[in-house]
Amino acid sequence: MKIYQDPITGYEVRKYTGGPERNAKLYFTCENFSLDDRYFFFMKNSMQKELGGGCYKADVETGELIQVTNDDFRGFATDREKNIGYTCKNNTEVFAVDLSTNEMTKIGDLPKGGQITGHLTAANTGRLACSYHMANKYYALVILDPGKEAEIVYQTDYRLGHAQICPTDENLIFYIHETEGDAFQRTWMFDVKERYVRPYYVEHPSEWITHEVWSSDGSEMALMKLDPPGFVDGSKGETHTGHIIIGDKDGRHFDVAAGSTQLLHPCLSRDRKWFCADRISYLGTQIQEGVVLIERATGKAKLIASTGTCKTGADHQHPSFNRKGDMILFSNPDENGLAQVCVIDLKQVWKDW
Repeated sequence: MKIYQDPITGYEVRKYTGGPERNAKLYFTCENFSLDDRYFFFMKNSMQKELGGGCYKADVETGELIQVTNDDFRGFATDREKNIGYTCKNNTEVFAVDLSTNEMTKIGDLPKGGQITGHLTAANTGRLACSYHMANKYYALVILDPGKEAEIVYQTDYRLGHAQICPTDENLIFYIHETEGDAFQRTWMFDVKERYVRPYYVEHPSEWITHEVWSSDGSEMALMKLDPPGFVDGSKGETHTGHIIIGDKDGRHFDVAAGSTQLLHPCLSRDRKWFCADRISYLGTQIQEGVVLIERATGKAKLIASTGTCKTGADHQHPSFNRKGDMILFSNPDENGLAQVCVIDLKQVWKDW
Protein backbone atom coordinates (compact mmCIF):
# COMPACT_ATOMS: atom_id res chain seq x y z
CA MET A 1 0.00 0.00 0.00
CA LYS A 2 1.19 3.50 -0.89
CA ILE A 3 -0.23 6.76 0.44
CA TYR A 4 -0.21 9.82 -1.79
CA GLN A 5 -1.69 13.31 -1.79
CA ASP A 6 -4.09 13.91 -4.65
CA PRO A 7 -2.45 16.56 -6.86
CA ILE A 8 -5.77 18.32 -7.56
CA THR A 9 -7.95 17.88 -4.47
CA GLY A 10 -5.17 17.73 -1.88
CA TYR A 11 -6.75 14.81 -0.03
CA GLU A 12 -4.83 11.73 1.09
CA VAL A 13 -5.48 8.57 -0.93
CA ARG A 14 -4.36 5.00 -0.24
CA LYS A 15 -3.32 2.98 -3.30
CA TYR A 16 -3.18 -0.78 -2.82
CA THR A 17 -2.11 -2.21 -6.19
CA GLY A 18 0.08 -1.50 -9.21
CA GLY A 19 0.59 -2.96 -12.68
CA PRO A 20 1.30 -4.62 -14.94
CA GLU A 21 -1.95 -6.48 -14.27
CA ARG A 22 -5.39 -4.97 -13.98
CA ASN A 23 -6.76 -4.76 -10.42
CA ALA A 24 -10.37 -3.58 -10.45
CA LYS A 25 -12.78 -3.20 -7.53
CA LEU A 26 -16.02 -5.15 -7.56
CA TYR A 27 -18.86 -3.53 -9.44
CA PHE A 28 -20.68 -0.80 -7.53
CA THR A 29 -23.98 -2.73 -7.60
CA CYS A 30 -22.86 -5.00 -4.75
CA GLU A 31 -21.14 -4.50 -1.40
CA ASN A 32 -17.38 -4.21 -1.80
CA PHE A 33 -16.38 -4.57 1.87
CA SER A 34 -16.52 -7.31 4.48
CA LEU A 35 -19.15 -6.99 7.20
CA ASP A 36 -16.67 -5.34 9.60
CA ASP A 37 -15.14 -3.10 6.89
CA ARG A 38 -11.73 -4.60 7.59
CA TYR A 39 -11.32 -5.88 4.02
CA PHE A 40 -12.39 -4.83 0.57
CA PHE A 41 -12.52 -7.11 -2.47
CA PHE A 42 -11.18 -6.69 -5.99
CA MET A 43 -10.51 -8.70 -9.15
CA LYS A 44 -6.98 -9.29 -10.44
CA ASN A 45 -6.54 -10.07 -14.14
CA SER A 46 -3.01 -11.38 -14.18
CA MET A 47 -0.96 -11.46 -17.37
CA GLN A 48 1.50 -13.77 -15.63
CA LYS A 49 -0.07 -17.06 -14.55
CA GLU A 50 2.37 -17.53 -11.70
CA LEU A 51 1.16 -14.30 -10.07
CA GLY A 52 -2.34 -15.71 -9.76
CA GLY A 53 -5.57 -14.05 -10.86
CA GLY A 54 -9.07 -14.09 -9.42
CA CYS A 55 -10.68 -12.36 -6.47
CA TYR A 56 -8.50 -10.87 -3.73
CA LYS A 57 -9.23 -9.13 -0.46
CA ALA A 58 -7.14 -6.28 0.87
CA ASP A 59 -6.72 -5.31 4.51
CA VAL A 60 -7.77 -1.64 4.54
CA GLU A 61 -5.27 -0.64 7.22
CA THR A 62 -2.21 -2.76 6.43
CA GLY A 63 -2.58 -3.26 2.68
CA GLU A 64 -2.06 -7.03 2.98
CA LEU A 65 -3.49 -8.85 -0.05
CA ILE A 66 -5.04 -12.31 0.27
CA GLN A 67 -6.27 -14.43 -2.65
CA VAL A 68 -9.88 -15.58 -2.25
CA THR A 69 -10.55 -17.33 -5.58
CA ASN A 70 -8.53 -18.17 -8.67
CA ASP A 71 -9.18 -17.67 -12.40
CA ASP A 72 -11.63 -20.58 -12.51
CA PHE A 73 -14.23 -18.40 -10.76
CA ARG A 74 -16.26 -15.42 -11.92
CA GLY A 75 -19.25 -13.33 -10.89
CA PHE A 76 -18.00 -12.76 -7.34
CA ALA A 77 -20.22 -10.58 -5.15
CA THR A 78 -20.73 -10.09 -1.43
CA ASP A 79 -23.91 -10.41 0.59
CA ARG A 80 -25.62 -7.25 1.82
CA GLU A 81 -26.08 -8.43 5.41
CA LYS A 82 -23.96 -11.55 5.95
CA ASN A 83 -20.19 -12.03 5.78
CA ILE A 84 -20.56 -14.25 2.73
CA GLY A 85 -19.50 -13.98 -0.91
CA TYR A 86 -20.97 -15.80 -3.89
CA THR A 87 -19.13 -16.93 -6.99
CA CYS A 88 -19.33 -19.31 -9.99
CA LYS A 89 -16.78 -21.95 -10.96
CA ASN A 90 -16.58 -23.03 -14.59
CA ASN A 91 -19.56 -20.72 -15.27
CA THR A 92 -22.22 -22.95 -13.66
CA GLU A 93 -21.17 -24.22 -10.21
CA VAL A 94 -22.24 -21.77 -7.51
CA PHE A 95 -20.26 -21.47 -4.27
CA ALA A 96 -20.72 -19.53 -1.05
CA VAL A 97 -17.49 -18.13 0.40
CA ASP A 98 -17.01 -17.50 4.12
CA LEU A 99 -15.32 -14.09 3.99
CA SER A 100 -13.62 -14.64 7.36
CA THR A 101 -11.95 -17.93 6.49
CA ASN A 102 -12.22 -17.98 2.65
CA GLU A 103 -13.74 -21.47 2.97
CA MET A 104 -15.91 -22.35 -0.02
CA THR A 105 -19.09 -24.44 -0.03
CA LYS A 106 -20.93 -25.48 -3.17
CA ILE A 107 -24.60 -24.50 -2.96
CA GLY A 108 -25.95 -25.33 -6.41
CA ASP A 109 -25.63 -25.30 -10.19
CA LEU A 110 -26.81 -22.91 -12.88
CA PRO A 111 -28.16 -24.29 -16.20
CA LYS A 112 -25.52 -26.25 -18.14
CA GLY A 113 -23.64 -24.69 -21.02
CA GLY A 114 -24.33 -21.06 -20.19
CA GLN A 115 -22.69 -18.23 -18.30
CA ILE A 116 -23.72 -15.30 -16.15
CA THR A 117 -23.74 -11.80 -17.64
CA GLY A 118 -22.57 -9.82 -14.64
CA HIS A 119 -22.31 -10.88 -11.01
CA LEU A 120 -24.47 -12.91 -8.63
CA THR A 121 -26.88 -11.01 -6.38
CA ALA A 122 -28.59 -12.09 -3.16
CA ALA A 123 -31.78 -11.21 -1.29
CA ASN A 124 -31.98 -11.30 2.50
CA THR A 125 -33.75 -14.69 2.27
CA GLY A 126 -30.71 -16.29 0.67
CA ARG A 127 -32.20 -16.42 -2.82
CA LEU A 128 -29.63 -15.72 -5.53
CA ALA A 129 -30.44 -14.25 -8.93
CA CYS A 130 -28.49 -13.40 -12.06
CA SER A 131 -28.87 -12.62 -15.73
CA TYR A 132 -27.70 -15.55 -17.83
CA HIS A 133 -26.66 -16.32 -21.41
CA MET A 134 -27.93 -19.84 -22.01
CA ALA A 135 -26.50 -22.64 -24.12
CA ASN A 136 -29.24 -22.10 -26.71
CA LYS A 137 -28.14 -18.42 -26.89
CA TYR A 138 -31.34 -17.09 -25.32
CA TYR A 139 -30.89 -14.73 -22.41
CA ALA A 140 -32.58 -15.50 -19.11
CA LEU A 141 -33.12 -14.55 -15.50
CA VAL A 142 -32.18 -17.40 -13.19
CA ILE A 143 -32.85 -17.83 -9.48
CA LEU A 144 -31.24 -20.24 -7.05
CA ASP A 145 -32.93 -20.83 -3.70
CA PRO A 146 -31.02 -22.51 -0.85
CA GLY A 147 -31.32 -26.29 -1.11
CA LYS A 148 -33.18 -26.20 -4.44
CA GLU A 149 -32.32 -26.49 -8.12
CA ALA A 150 -31.76 -23.34 -10.15
CA GLU A 151 -34.86 -22.13 -11.95
CA ILE A 152 -35.12 -20.22 -15.21
CA VAL A 153 -37.89 -17.69 -14.53
CA TYR A 154 -37.69 -15.53 -17.67
CA GLN A 155 -36.31 -15.93 -21.21
CA THR A 156 -35.85 -13.48 -24.07
CA ASP A 157 -33.75 -12.81 -27.15
CA TYR A 158 -32.75 -9.40 -25.78
CA ARG A 159 -29.28 -9.21 -24.27
CA LEU A 160 -29.84 -8.97 -20.52
CA GLY A 161 -27.43 -7.54 -17.95
CA HIS A 162 -27.03 -5.74 -14.63
CA ALA A 163 -29.53 -8.09 -12.97
CA GLN A 164 -29.99 -7.21 -9.30
CA ILE A 165 -32.46 -8.94 -7.01
CA CYS A 166 -34.02 -6.55 -4.51
CA PRO A 167 -32.00 -6.88 -1.27
CA THR A 168 -35.16 -7.10 0.86
CA ASP A 169 -37.70 -8.57 -1.57
CA GLU A 170 -36.79 -11.85 -3.25
CA ASN A 171 -39.78 -11.46 -5.58
CA LEU A 172 -38.32 -8.51 -7.53
CA ILE A 173 -35.42 -8.66 -9.98
CA PHE A 174 -34.23 -5.52 -11.71
CA TYR A 175 -32.42 -5.93 -15.05
CA ILE A 176 -31.57 -4.02 -18.23
CA HIS A 177 -31.53 -4.43 -21.99
CA GLU A 178 -27.79 -4.15 -22.63
CA THR A 179 -26.89 -2.23 -25.79
CA GLU A 180 -23.49 -0.97 -24.55
CA GLY A 181 -24.96 2.50 -25.05
CA ASP A 182 -28.38 4.12 -25.18
CA ALA A 183 -31.53 1.97 -25.34
CA PHE A 184 -35.14 2.74 -26.26
CA GLN A 185 -36.19 1.20 -22.94
CA ARG A 186 -33.28 0.12 -20.75
CA THR A 187 -34.66 -0.56 -17.27
CA TRP A 188 -37.03 -3.41 -16.38
CA MET A 189 -38.44 -5.06 -13.28
CA PHE A 190 -39.44 -8.73 -13.12
CA ASP A 191 -41.96 -10.15 -10.65
CA VAL A 192 -40.87 -13.71 -9.88
CA LYS A 193 -44.14 -14.87 -8.35
CA GLU A 194 -46.38 -13.46 -11.09
CA ARG A 195 -43.89 -14.06 -13.93
CA TYR A 196 -44.61 -10.49 -14.98
CA VAL A 197 -42.17 -8.03 -16.55
CA ARG A 198 -42.67 -4.28 -16.83
CA PRO A 199 -40.56 -1.18 -17.53
CA TYR A 200 -39.05 0.37 -14.42
CA TYR A 201 -38.20 3.93 -15.49
CA VAL A 202 -40.27 4.54 -18.65
CA GLU A 203 -38.04 6.40 -21.07
CA HIS A 204 -38.88 9.16 -23.52
CA PRO A 205 -37.04 9.11 -26.88
CA SER A 206 -34.65 11.91 -25.86
CA GLU A 207 -33.58 10.33 -22.57
CA TRP A 208 -30.45 8.32 -21.90
CA ILE A 209 -30.77 6.29 -18.70
CA THR A 210 -27.89 4.19 -17.40
CA HIS A 211 -26.10 2.57 -14.44
CA GLU A 212 -28.68 1.70 -11.82
CA VAL A 213 -28.26 0.38 -8.28
CA TRP A 214 -30.51 -0.67 -5.39
CA SER A 215 -30.16 1.04 -2.04
CA SER A 216 -28.95 -1.45 0.57
CA ASP A 217 -32.41 -1.63 2.18
CA GLY A 218 -34.16 -2.23 -1.15
CA SER A 219 -36.49 0.75 -0.74
CA GLU A 220 -35.29 2.69 -3.80
CA MET A 221 -32.91 2.77 -6.73
CA ALA A 222 -30.43 5.34 -7.98
CA LEU A 223 -29.86 5.73 -11.71
CA MET A 224 -28.04 8.14 -13.98
CA LYS A 225 -29.73 10.31 -16.58
CA LEU A 226 -27.24 11.58 -19.13
CA ASP A 227 -27.94 14.99 -20.67
CA PRO A 228 -26.41 16.54 -23.80
CA PRO A 229 -23.32 18.67 -23.21
CA GLY A 230 -24.32 22.18 -22.18
CA PHE A 231 -27.67 21.16 -20.70
CA VAL A 232 -28.80 23.78 -18.17
CA ASP A 233 -30.57 22.73 -14.99
CA GLY A 234 -33.51 25.14 -15.02
CA SER A 235 -34.02 25.05 -11.27
CA LYS A 236 -30.46 26.11 -10.43
CA GLY A 237 -29.14 27.65 -13.63
CA GLU A 238 -26.20 25.21 -13.60
CA THR A 239 -24.74 23.31 -16.51
CA HIS A 240 -24.87 19.57 -15.95
CA THR A 241 -24.36 16.46 -18.05
CA GLY A 242 -25.28 13.90 -15.41
CA HIS A 243 -28.31 13.77 -13.12
CA ILE A 244 -28.79 11.19 -10.39
CA ILE A 245 -32.43 10.12 -10.28
CA ILE A 246 -33.97 8.29 -7.34
CA GLY A 247 -36.92 5.98 -7.91
CA ASP A 248 -39.05 4.16 -5.39
CA LYS A 249 -39.07 0.38 -5.25
CA ASP A 250 -42.10 0.03 -7.54
CA GLY A 251 -40.97 2.57 -10.12
CA ARG A 252 -43.98 4.80 -9.62
CA HIS A 253 -42.22 7.92 -8.37
CA PHE A 254 -38.90 9.47 -9.41
CA ASP A 255 -37.01 12.53 -8.19
CA VAL A 256 -33.92 14.26 -9.53
CA ALA A 257 -31.67 14.04 -6.48
CA ALA A 258 -28.46 15.65 -7.72
CA GLY A 259 -26.59 16.81 -10.79
CA SER A 260 -23.04 17.59 -11.79
CA THR A 261 -20.70 17.57 -14.77
CA GLN A 262 -19.99 14.28 -16.55
CA LEU A 263 -21.26 11.92 -13.84
CA LEU A 264 -21.73 8.28 -14.84
CA HIS A 265 -21.97 5.58 -12.12
CA PRO A 266 -23.97 6.58 -9.01
CA CYS A 267 -23.84 4.79 -5.66
CA LEU A 268 -25.71 5.28 -2.37
CA SER A 269 -24.30 5.06 1.13
CA ARG A 270 -26.10 2.56 3.32
CA ASP A 271 -27.78 5.35 5.30
CA ARG A 272 -28.86 6.89 1.94
CA LYS A 273 -27.54 10.33 2.93
CA TRP A 274 -24.64 10.45 0.45
CA PHE A 275 -23.98 9.66 -3.19
CA CYS A 276 -20.70 9.04 -4.88
CA ALA A 277 -20.14 8.89 -8.62
CA ASP A 278 -17.33 8.87 -11.13
CA ARG A 279 -16.68 11.84 -13.40
CA ILE A 280 -15.69 10.62 -16.85
CA SER A 281 -15.07 12.03 -20.33
CA TYR A 282 -17.91 11.02 -22.66
CA LEU A 283 -20.32 12.34 -25.31
CA GLY A 284 -17.50 14.38 -26.83
CA THR A 285 -16.62 16.24 -23.64
CA GLN A 286 -13.16 15.87 -22.12
CA ILE A 287 -12.76 16.50 -18.40
CA GLN A 288 -10.46 15.75 -15.49
CA GLU A 289 -11.72 12.34 -14.44
CA GLY A 290 -12.21 11.36 -10.84
CA VAL A 291 -14.60 10.66 -7.97
CA VAL A 292 -17.34 13.04 -6.83
CA LEU A 293 -19.02 13.08 -3.40
CA ILE A 294 -22.58 14.45 -3.20
CA GLU A 295 -24.65 15.34 -0.14
CA ARG A 296 -28.19 14.16 -0.82
CA ALA A 297 -29.95 16.73 1.39
CA THR A 298 -28.35 19.72 -0.32
CA GLY A 299 -27.22 18.40 -3.69
CA LYS A 300 -23.74 19.80 -3.06
CA ALA A 301 -21.18 18.00 -5.23
CA LYS A 302 -17.40 18.04 -4.83
CA LEU A 303 -14.54 16.36 -6.67
CA ILE A 304 -12.62 14.53 -3.94
CA ALA A 305 -10.17 12.40 -5.95
CA SER A 306 -8.69 12.79 -9.41
CA THR A 307 -7.82 9.74 -11.50
CA GLY A 308 -6.26 8.64 -14.73
CA THR A 309 -8.22 7.85 -17.88
CA CYS A 310 -9.53 4.30 -18.23
CA LYS A 311 -8.60 1.98 -21.08
CA THR A 312 -11.94 0.15 -21.12
CA GLY A 313 -15.32 0.37 -19.41
CA ALA A 314 -14.18 -2.37 -17.04
CA ASP A 315 -11.50 0.05 -15.80
CA HIS A 316 -13.99 2.78 -14.87
CA GLN A 317 -13.71 4.14 -11.35
CA HIS A 318 -17.05 2.58 -10.18
CA PRO A 319 -16.82 4.21 -6.72
CA SER A 320 -18.75 2.76 -3.76
CA PHE A 321 -18.92 3.27 0.00
CA ASN A 322 -17.78 0.96 2.75
CA ARG A 323 -20.56 -0.28 5.03
CA LYS A 324 -19.99 2.41 7.64
CA GLY A 325 -20.10 5.07 4.94
CA ASP A 326 -16.90 6.89 5.86
CA MET A 327 -14.67 5.57 3.06
CA ILE A 328 -14.97 5.28 -0.72
CA LEU A 329 -13.27 2.55 -2.71
CA PHE A 330 -12.56 3.29 -6.37
CA SER A 331 -10.50 2.11 -9.31
CA ASN A 332 -7.83 4.57 -10.44
CA PRO A 333 -6.60 3.84 -13.98
CA ASP A 334 -2.80 3.81 -14.17
CA GLU A 335 -0.58 5.17 -16.94
CA ASN A 336 -1.72 2.28 -19.16
CA GLY A 337 -5.40 2.91 -18.42
CA LEU A 338 -5.68 -0.22 -16.25
CA ALA A 339 -7.63 -0.10 -12.99
CA GLN A 340 -5.74 -0.04 -9.68
CA VAL A 341 -7.66 0.00 -6.40
CA CYS A 342 -7.63 3.03 -4.09
CA VAL A 343 -9.46 4.17 -0.94
CA ILE A 344 -10.17 7.70 0.27
CA ASP A 345 -11.15 8.36 3.90
CA LEU A 346 -14.11 10.75 3.92
CA LYS A 347 -13.45 12.08 7.41
CA GLN A 348 -10.82 14.39 5.92
CA VAL A 349 -13.33 15.61 3.33
CA TRP A 350 -16.07 16.31 5.86
CA LYS A 351 -13.75 18.55 7.91
CA ASP A 352 -13.99 21.26 5.24
CA TRP A 353 -17.33 20.30 3.70
